[in-house]
Amino acid sequence: MKKVAMFLAAVVLLSVFGVVASPAVSAADTGKVVIAVDLAHGENPKGLDDVTYKGKVLTQGMLKTLTDYTFVYFGDPKYESDLGIKRLGDKITYDALKNNNVTILILGQPSSPLLPEEIKAIRQWLEEGGKVLWVAGDSDYGNGAKTQQFVNSLLDQLNITNLRVDLASVEDAQSNAGGKSYRVVAYDDPWKDTPKREILVQNLKYGGKVLAHGPGVVAWVDGKDGSGDWHPLKPDVKPDNAYVIIHSNSSSDITENNAPAANAYQAGQTGEFPIVAAQIVKVNGKNDVIIVSGETPIGGYEPMWASEYYGVKLDGPTVITNILQWSLEMTKASEESSGSGSSGGICGPAFIVGLAVLPLLLRRRK
Repeated sequence: MKKVAMFLAAVVLLSVFGVVASPAVSAADTGKVVIAVDLAHGENPKGLDDVTYKGKVLTQGMLKTLTDYTFVYFGDPKYESDLGIKRLGDKITYDALKNNNVTILILGQPSSPLLPEEIKAIRQWLEEGGKVLWVAGDSDYGNGAKTQQFVNSLLDQLNITNLRVDLASVEDAQSNAGGKSYRVVAYDDPWKDTPKREILVQNLKYGGKVLAHGPGVVAWVDGKDGSGDWHPLKPDVKPDNAYVIIHSNSSSDITENNAPAANAYQAGQTGEFPIVAAQIVKVNGKNDVIIVSGETPIGGYEPMWASEYYGVKLDGPTVITNILQWSLEMTKASEESSGSGSSGGICGPAFIVGLAVLPLLLRRRK
C-alpha cells in the first residue's frame, strides 16, 4: 500500500507542476466563443434578430441560431434591450475587446469613419494573434461609396492584410433575386486551394446561393498599408494565404455608379468576381484571419444572412455559419502545428522537476 501511495503522490506532484506551467485557459476552452458586432458607426443589426417581411419570418436571426457563440456589441444603448445582448460601449476599445475575450469582430458596412484610437485598439487586439476580423464594404452606389472609403482607410491603417474593396459594383442580369441585377445571387464556392475547404461547403441545400444585395468587389494591393498597385483577385495572381470564399456568377459584370473609377477592375468587365475573401496572417506565432467582403453578413439593406429573398431560396445562414467555423479552425492551425507550445499536458520545466522528485519519493518506500 505504501508503494502505491508513494507512486500516486509522484503522479499528483507531476500533474500539479504540469498545470502550473501550462498556458492560461482561454475563453474558447471554458465557454462560448465571443463575437463582437460593431453598431457604433452607422451599421444596423438586421440579421442578428429575425428577418421578416409583412409579418412573416423569412430568416431566423443569428442570436437564435448561432447559440454556440456569445454575442456582444459596440453602439447605441437601445440595442441592449432590443437584442438582449451585452453592450461594450459607444466606441471600440482594446480593453473592451480584451476583457470580454472577444475572438471575432464584425464591422458590417460602416457609414461613418472609425476614430484613430479605435483603429489602434483593433490593431492592438489583432497583434495578440488568434483573432478573426470581418470588415464588410458595399457597392459604390449612393452612400456605399463612402463606406468603401471608410473600409479601405481602416484596412490601410491596420497594415495587416492586402485585401481591399474596389471602387465599383457587381451586378448580374441573370443570377439575381426578383429580376433586379443589383440583387446579386452569388455562390459559396471557395477556391480549390483553400485549406479545410470542406468546412465552407458543408450542409448546403441550395447550391451555396447567397444574397449579395448591391455588392462591391474584393481586390488586393501590393502593400498592406495600401501602397503599391491594385490587382484583381485571381487564383494565380493573389497575395500569400488569400482565398476567395464567395464569388458572383459568370454572368455578372462590373458597374460604375460614382467616381472615382475602380482601381483593379473595369466597367463592363464580365465574369466571376470575388464577393468575400479571406487572408490568413501570421501574428506573434498565431494566425489571424482577416475577411474582407463587398457585402455584409449583418445589417445593410439586406444581409448575406438571408435564407430567402424574392422567392429565391438561399444558403445564407449555413454559409455564414461555415465561414465563422472555418475562420476559427484557421486560427487554431498554427497552434496545432506548434506541438507542445499549446498543450496543456506535462512538459518542459514541470516534467524535469517531476523526474527529480520521483526518485526521492521512491527511496522513502524502503
